[in-house]
Amino acid sequence: MDVELSARGLREVCHRNTAPSSDPSTLIEWNQANIEAVQLILSRLHQGIIISIVDALTVKSAKALWAKITIKFTSKTVTNRGPTWVHWECLKLTGNIKEYIKECSNILFDISGIGISLPPDIMAYSILGKISRESSQYDHIIDSMVLSMNSNINPQHVLDKLSELLRHKNTKRYSQKRTRAVPYSLPQTNSHIN
Repeated sequence: MDVELSARGLREVCHRNTAPSSDPSTLIEWNQANIEAVQLILSRLHQGIIISIVDALTVKSAKALWAKITIKFTSKTVTNRGPTWVHWECLKLTGNIKEYIKECSNILFDISGIGISLPPDIMAYSILGKISRESSQYDHIIDSMVLSMNSNINPQHVLDKLSELLRHKNTKRYSQKRTRAVPYSLPQTNSHIN
């Protein structure tokens, strides 16, 4: 989660109480970023965690919400580091790219929650490397993403790109089904009528 917040420029509001400046435009941007960070974090949490963490304060403050998440997961840091990392290392695409994207997001959230940190570009390449090379249908996706990557690449960017490609693929498949579904022919008219 920390990686995703950083990628979206929202990490600072989770770690500071106030805006860096008292300038009105900065305060407006800070409040918007705070709201966006809270919404992003809440959208990634499981229902059980939301119930145990969210209250009147944390629903309005990204810093308070992040602090509660950190406290909740830090107590499990030592016991979760090994199994979480092994889970990440064993993860690979085995056919369903939608499930792979979801699982990557979940494990990356766990990794950020327990304090394992690697450079974002390394994690991004790791996501691509976990896609099974047994299936050549994804080779062009991997190649195009690797060639288009820059030094600011992060795991969330890669997952967003994979989701975008999945949506494009599903849209294309849907439109092909619609064109093949039922051939339409005009009703025959009786042209022999005098």
